[in-house]
Amino acid sequence: MAVSRTGGPAAGRKFPTGANYVEALQNPTLCFEDPDLKHGTVQQSPVLGPKAISGNFASVFSVTAPGGQRYALKCFTRDSSTLEARYQAISRQLSDLKPTRLSQPWPVGIEYLPRGVLVAGHWYPALKMAWVEGTSLITWIDRNVRDAPAVLRTAERFAALVADLEKLGVAHGDLQHGNLLVAADGTLRLVDYDGMYVPALKGQGATENGHRNYQSPTRTSSDFGPAMDRFSAWVIYLSLVATATDPTIWDQLHDDQGEFLILKEDDFKEPRSSLAWSLLLTHADPDLRALAAQMHGHLTAAARAVPPLSTSGAIPTPIPAQRPAHAAAQQGGAPSWLAGHIPQSQSTPAASSGSTGKATGTGFVRRRPADILSGVFTLTGSAVPATLTAISVLPTGYMAAAQLGALLLSGGALHATRRSRRETQASKARMQVIQQQMGALADAVAAAQKIHQEIEALNAAGASRDTQISRQIKSLQTELRDEQSRITVALNKETGSLRTKLSGLTTREQKQLDSALASTVRTHVQDRLRRTPIQDVKKLSNMGSGTVTALIAAGIRTAADFTGVRYVQGSRYGNRDAYLIRSNGQQVKVPGVGEVRAATLESWRSSLEQRARKSAPTGVGVQERTAIRQQFAAQKKRYEAEITQAEGVARCKRDQVQQRITTRLQQANKEKQQHQAATQHQRAVLLQRQAQLADATTTHDLLATQLATADAEHRRTFGLRRYLRFVVTGH
Repeated sequence: MAVSRTGGPAAGRKFPTGANYVEALQNPTLCFEDPDLKHGTVQQSPVLGPKAISGNFASVFSVTAPGGQRYALKCFTRDSSTLEARYQAISRQLSDLKPTRLSQPWPVGIEYLPRGVLVAGHWYPALKMAWVEGTSLITWIDRNVRDAPAVLRTAERFAALVADLEKLGVAHGDLQHGNLLVAADGTLRLVDYDGMYVPALKGQGATENGHRNYQSPTRTSSDFGPAMDRFSAWVIYLSLVATATDPTIWDQLHDDQGEFLILKEDDFKEPRSSLAWSLLLTHADPDLRALAAQMHGHLTAAARAVPPLSTSGAIPTPIPAQRPAHAAAQQGGAPSWLAGHIPQSQSTPAASSGSTGKATGTGFVRRRPADILSGVFTLTGSAVPATLTAISVLPTGYMAAAQLGALLLSGGALHATRRSRRETQASKARMQVIQQQMGALADAVAAAQKIHQEIEALNAAGASRDTQISRQIKSLQTELRDEQSRITVALNKETGSLRTKLSGLTTREQKQLDSALASTVRTHVQDRLRRTPIQDVKKLSNMGSGTVTALIAAGIRTAADFTGVRYVQGSRYGNRDAYLIRSNGQQVKVPGVGEVRAATLESWRSSLEQRARKSAPTGVGVQERTAIRQQFAAQKKRYEAEITQAEGVARCKRDQVQQRITTRLQQANKEKQQHQAATQHQRAVLLQRQAQLADATTTHDLLATQLATADAEHRRTFGLRRYLRFVVTGH
């Protein structure tokens, strides 16, 4: 075996299998030369030793260095003449990237090791990569599908990653969910660079064409270049934006067991019968429809002609935060719609507050004679009963009643005088205005509570209906898969025996040819034996004329008349009797032919048969061979026709099922969209009214606070005690 400069087999060699690598990695200090790996720890499976993740042409192992750094080691199971040059170019390109020029830390460090692993005395190359911690894209979407802002941020980060690649003139070659990981901070990591294009590889061909559910139907190995990711980028970006816009799209189009997001190979090749395009191109959201239409337009374009995602205008600006419905109330001021319900002079709480503040700050002003008289009357009224009792005008028992009556009379006069003052009446009038304003808002407050209940009921009904339709859609999708599966199982059962017969035709044809040849040889041998008379045995040393005569008498005239000898133990002297076996199976004992002469006859016939076989034909005659081949060709054609017919019937059944269920799915989606549109319209009307009523509720609450404040201020400023002090002191 030729040996290369690196100590391993030369190009064109046979690489180790995954099992060979598992055996070698059981002793890292012997099989590795790289210091991180040599002194590292290989992750183990519970039973089988080093744990391997096997792919098409490599096995990947996890190795943790002494310092704690974890690496993924890719060990190749298939040779490639360009392996080293490709990975060296990719490694140089990635190592030259400056993190400050990237939107996020998506690259994974790789190092090509020419002397990577020692297996059975030979060094084989390996790829040493930093281990990436993250969640696969499909798993991440499953966990966050209801968090629309988070999904949209991931879409924007993906678009930024693709823009980085475009700017660098680099293409990954296999953009798909399995090669995109979402890190804990939400940024993306791009892994698996086996098919990557970098400028240093210009002019070379692709080593792979990428995952079929993410690639343009027109892509070929000649598309290896900086533009080969564009179709995949559109597929992933549209899937993320659609899920962020309407999470139910993920429920309807993603298959938990499928290797795709919401679009797959069939949607690219047969868009007319695609449920996904039917849903996306007719969605209620205009931005999503526009984005889907752009992507749909790339289905028939050459792979290299698809425009970059970053320059297409498809990336939306961030969604602005919605203004709260009650913002107007928070900003203060009465809403315009209240203008007809509040007296013009007191149209806002601020106005009434200002007026109240002015009045309460003034208090009683300038005593009137009536104020002084009411004060005097109050004082004298309380003293009269005592005076009358003192001069014995009233009996002692009537003193308390008289005094109470006098006090009530004088107090009533005082209250009447206080209430008659303009300041008191003005304060009361201001409170009445606030009460009128609150009365005008009472219906609006009640309506606001009712609308709140209506919105909650609408949301509950909408969610219930959405859930019902989503279950219906899921049920239809399950029904479609089950129906297609049943058709496929029935087809396989029907065609299985036909394919078994078809695959066995070649063997059966060869057996029949062999049988025909054997028959031809037997005929030739028998013919040669019949042409050899038994008299020829006289040439043998122990055969005479008497023996020949006896043989002829026994019916053995040619070498073809007997086929062998049967020996039977004799009764005398321990000899054996010889019986010649005729061609019809009859056994005869020929006089004079004992054990020795029988053996001579058998040997003579055997030598004749061997010579005849050497001269026998080595192939079947043309006519017979043609007849046999035509017979089997006709059988093959019949089996293939039956298989084609069965496949055609199954295809027709599948198309009918697809059409029937797709129609029902489209109807369900249409109903869902109509229901959502109607619900959104009703919600918008209610929210608009709620926003107005929210202002009314806020205004009502402010007025209630102002009324309580005004009442307390009125009692403090214009109460009886304050009035008595004013009457006595004048201020």
